[in-house]
Amino acid sequence: MQQLRPHGRTTRGMGAMRLKEDDKMAAMDIIPSTTHTMPGKTVSRVRDLSPPWLLFIAENGYGKRVPLNAFRQSSFNRVGLRGYKLPEDCRLAAVFVVGEPTDDDASEEQVVLVSHGGTVNRIKVKDISIQGRAAKGVILMRLEHAGKIQSASLISATATEEILED
Repeated sequence: MQQLRPHGRTTRGMGAMRLKEDDKMAAMDIIPSTTHTMPGKTVSRVRDLSPPWLLFIAENGYGKRVPLNAFRQSSFNRVGLRGYKLPEDCRLAAVFVVGEPTDDDASEEQVVLVSHGGTVNRIKVKDISIQGRAAKGVILMRLEHAGKIQSASLISATATEEILED
């Protein structure tokens, strides 16, 4: 964040990411600096599956967790790395930062998926498999007659505990 300098109300600010011709911004999340320090370069031979992860959810009902350290840290106005290769007729529904470094994959975070047809599905994040950036993902919700995923929401572990107490 030392590269980000203060701007006045009337200024445009800085370009955070350079987009290609048909690309659009899909989602944004904040990764606290205390959560994870991303290395400058990734080592492809060492596969570290430890948290935190990026949880990708596609409109076609597929999803996956990808370790955050699979993405290198870059400066502003860069193209970036592909996190999920989607089919031609599908878009990304949501991306969340999930997992705590001290969790040891025992987090109680959950994701709630809602389809266009009104079907609701609630899944524990730890049940979604960890895969690489090029993987297709796993089926999170079958959508034969329900269309596509309309929305996805993340329920944190603390919110889950509060629901159980009530």
